Amino acid sequence: MAVVAAIPARGEDVKPRLAALAISEPITIDGELEESAWQRAEAASEFTQREPHEGTPATERTEVRVVYTRSVLYLSVHAFDSEPERVIAKEMERDATLYRDDAVVFVLDTFGDHRNGYAFETNPNGARFDALVTDEGRDVNVHWDGVWDAAGRRTADGWSAELAIPFSTVRFDPTRDTWGLNVRRMIRRKNEEVHWAPLPRSIGDYRDLSRYAVYRISMAGELTDLHDLAPSRRLGVTPFLVGDLSQSPGTGDPDTEDDTEAGLDVKWGIGRGTSLDLTYNTDFAEVEVDQQQVNLTRFSLFFPEKRDFFLENAGIFEFGLPNRETLDPALMKVFFSRRIGLEAGREVPIDYGVRLTGRERGWNLGVLGIQTDDTGFDDGFSVPQSQFGVLRLKRNLGGRSGVGLLVTDREDEDLGRNTVYGADFDWKPTRAIDVEGFASRTDDDRIPGDDWSAGWSAGYRAHDVEAQIEHLIVNEGYQPGIGFLLRRDFEHFAPKVRWRPRIEKHGIRSWYFEGIYDYYGRASVDQLESRRFSYALIGLRTMSDHGFSLNHDFDTERLFAPFEIRPGIVIPAGVYDFSALRLGGRTNEAKRISMRGRISSGDFFDGTRDWLNVTIHMRGTRFFNAETLIDWNDVDLKEGAFVTKILGERLSVTFTPDLRVNAFLQYNDAAELVAANVRFNWIYRPGADLFLVYNETWDAPTFSVSETRDRQLIMKVTYLLQR
Repeated sequence: MAVVAAIPARGEDVKPRLAALAISEPITIDGELEESAWQRAEAASEFTQREPHEGTPATERTEVRVVYTRSVLYLSVHAFDSEPERVIAKEMERDATLYRDDAVVFVLDTFGDHRNGYAFETNPNGARFDALVTDEGRDVNVHWDGVWDAAGRRTADGWSAELAIPFSTVRFDPTRDTWGLNVRRMIRRKNEEVHWAPLPRSIGDYRDLSRYAVYRISMAGELTDLHDLAPSRRLGVTPFLVGDLSQSPGTGDPDTEDDTEAGLDVKWGIGRGTSLDLTYNTDFAEVEVDQQQVNLTRFSLFFPEKRDFFLENAGIFEFGLPNRETLDPALMKVFFSRRIGLEAGREVPIDYGVRLTGRERGWNLGVLGIQTDDTGFDDGFSVPQSQFGVLRLKRNLGGRSGVGLLVTDREDEDLGRNTVYGADFDWKPTRAIDVEGFASRTDDDRIPGDDWSAGWSAGYRAHDVEAQIEHLIVNEGYQPGIGFLLRRDFEHFAPKVRWRPRIEKHGIRSWYFEGIYDYYGRASVDQLESRRFSYALIGLRTMSDHGFSLNHDFDTERLFAPFEIRPGIVIPAGVYDFSALRLGGRTNEAKRISMRGRISSGDFFDGTRDWLNVTIHMRGTRFFNAETLIDWNDVDLKEGAFVTKILGERLSVTFTPDLRVNAFLQYNDAAELVAANVRFNWIYRPGADLFLVYNETWDAPTFSVSETRDRQLIMKVTYLLQR
């Protein structure tokens, strides 16, 4: 068996290469690696550490092989381990966070553009995680679900796994015989992260061990000898049937309503890298409910998109400045798909939709058209019929840069039209430097005032230092009709620097220091609205992969008008200066019980605030996981005092990677609401699902005193037809 991987010396730009083997018979996906094809295929076996000892060989041997038929790509891994009984594998659910386990992820650059790709990950249980990677991790769409299979098993010398990825699942250029490939293995008990194509620690995100580095596709190796692949011009038709039983006793109507709807989703590969998606009578019954939030600001709340139709290839539509802080909500999105089919937290029926997305010869194209129906609700709230259109075009320049444009259009019946035009660029002259910028304006006769927005950001990342600066202006009349603004009428200026010196002594892997300045001005009057200066007194990450930081925050808030923070509690207009201490951290997520969260205490406007936000994750076995969410505020102001509590419990029972039950129970005392969402999902064949969903909400002045507001039982069946 030939070994084709090589560890490049520091400073060299040598890419490892692996030849794929063409075979005539399919592989049985059972994790056994018994087929003779695996023995004939070349092996990539020299992996390099990124953590904990950058650039040194992996402490455990890994062998990766690739074979293929005309229609399916097969990947295998043999993960040798000197202590096989200590291999960690407690996740089996579809799309679980597998980096908590011993796991392997394959990243495929199917167009060779060195910036976009697909990620497929599995572990010894055969769990499946997949994602669409855009612009080397600028956007990672973890909600995308491709049609593929995997199986894993423990062995006497470690563990092994097989993956089968139909070429119909990925878009690719059939004229190319070489794809980009990188492979990352997690050896979890050692907190060791190793890659086939070596990656430095400076690549990725400082908060996490492994999530982002492997998505630096420009540094991937090469998968060669891919010949005579069946083009992915396949037609997939997914009809679905939805049955719904609902009651709303909280409105005084105890009668049961029943409804049955049918719909259709169609996917057609019309070019080498272009696909057309059609949807009729779209339904999202299977989507998990939003997590409850408490708003103690004057600004909007941000809820992420979870609906499959809008998530696939969503990275193509990304525009503007990226959200660089994963724990913070997005500041603005010029296009935000949650503005389609959802209005004031209510579902609005989608009559039909069409989406054309693709990548061809250095161009990225996205076109979206949706029509929603006019809808009235029992409480008198109504939504007119609306049409939504989006055009996104981007041209790749050089190795990692690009320029693009965006147009969005929304027309509401009898209410008027909103159109947004924008252009953006990203320039990445080196692996350490990136500069991005955009300009945009809206056209809406109903909204007076300046109607433009523009911004730029620059970032630098070296081994131990990260620095970035951002400047953004959103004027008073700027209103993206299919977008999201956390604030309105503002100017944002935000320089920040982080220093992470490596220690590797006394159980400490690295120290952590940072300084962040966040300035928000009211653009129309050129006055300060919000300001925060935060610096880390101390932060560290341990050899055991625990981490924390202690920050001191100094805030200034100008209230241009009185602010009713809670019913009956009104903070007068004026300028307020306050400060607080904030402790954030996480424990090793590979452990049976782990924790991640933040706690702060200090001044708040003209009073005080104690805040706790924590997530506790319990990994019982591969069949059972639980997650407890706690968000607690104790606020004491001159104008009054109050306490808010949000409690959440997620339970997951996974029988096989294709059969699971999830439950999510939430209590929000500020909204006096208890909500339950229970979902049963059986993937009875690849691409085809059976869902049973039960939702119930209770009006709950207290957790122990509640009355049913509404309840709903939904069954949804989908079936995939392909040719």
